[in-house]
Amino acid sequence: MKETGLYIHVPFCRRKCLYCDFFSGGASVADWNAYTEAVIEELRQRVDELTATPSTLYIGGGTPSLLPPESFMRLIENICELTGKKDSWEEFTIEVNPDDVTPELCAMWRGCGVNRVSMGMQSFDDEELRIIGRRHDSAGGIRAYNILRSNFSNVSIDLMFGLPRQTLDSWRMTVERAISLRPEHISAYSLMFEEGTAMTVMRKEGRLSFPTDDECAKMWEMLSCMLKRAGYRQYEISNYSRPGYESKHNSRYWTSNPYLGLGPSAHSYDGDRVRKSNPTDLRGYLAHYTGSNPDGRWFEEECLGDEELMEEYVMLRMRMRMGADLNQYAERFGAEAASRLKRNAARHIKDGSLEIADGHIRLTDSGVMIADQLILDLLM
Repeated sequence: MKETGLYIHVPFCRRKCLYCDFFSGGASVADWNAYTEAVIEELRQRVDELTATPSTLYIGGGTPSLLPPESFMRLIENICELTGKKDSWEEFTIEVNPDDVTPELCAMWRGCGVNRVSMGMQSFDDEELRIIGRRHDSAGGIRAYNILRSNFSNVSIDLMFGLPRQTLDSWRMTVERAISLRPEHISAYSLMFEEGTAMTVMRKEGRLSFPTDDECAKMWEMLSCMLKRAGYRQYEISNYSRPGYESKHNSRYWTSNPYLGLGPSAHSYDGDRVRKSNPTDLRGYLAHYTGSNPDGRWFEEECLGDEELMEEYVMLRMRMRMGADLNQYAERFGAEAASRLKRNAARHIKDGSLEIADGHIRLTDSGVMIADQLILDLLM
């Protein structure tokens, strides 16, 4: 039986970052009691979808560190009761904003079983942080990290490159500062211009300057070289860790293992063919699960066909540096499908952007920056 994970989406932020397109609303109007009860009720209705007692729990957002202690403790107590969770979590992650971190909150999280914390730092340059709308500055982020460091043995920080007015020198400083803190895990994302975000609008109007594509490629190369020298291993396109500290929960997504997602906009997968998604509708979510008659499903469902499963396998596995397992691919989708995959990979193996090693097709260092195009070519 495959292991399973549980994800909870907390759709509230004190202030929305200018680049963010994740579903979230203002924390000032949050009804934390109603939200907590709604998530508990959703789990009560959907707990049978779990194929086993979950071994990983991930609370993301939004800004989960805004959850009041009483709401957080009630939520975790009910999760353990409803899922039959009696032992400690293999991995229990909460995402936090530096401004929210206090010794008291860390003690409460740890007492509820949290054993991994992911903090959104993004940059150690105060001007860059101000421009993208972050609530903290560099000094505040370091203070928060030190509090986390004294409470948890597994800390991850997020960084971003391609930010407005960011330079190669400022990016080098950010990476050096991150390495000096010695977190177990670093996630690094290129700024994406999602439709409808304030950052995209400002770019279209020419109100901000951004690094060029060539400069972003150099930022990624710099990041990879510096982290590799510091002992980090890139195990997924955007994720680096010290050996043994890869994100167990997030790896479920990339290896097609089952997970259940709770909260508005959360997604679920049964590990086989069925994907489910909750609407991005907080008001509707609360009305459904805290109303007088909360029965009936409140999610959309999609059953994947064979072609879609093959596409998903390639898209997800090729995000990981281990790549796509050719023997496993042949067993699941047939020898002809595996041969087609190898044929499509041939010219990219020749040009050095892909390689076959240990029975896997995988990205080389030069292939990572064009991964999206390579994946499309493999699926031809």
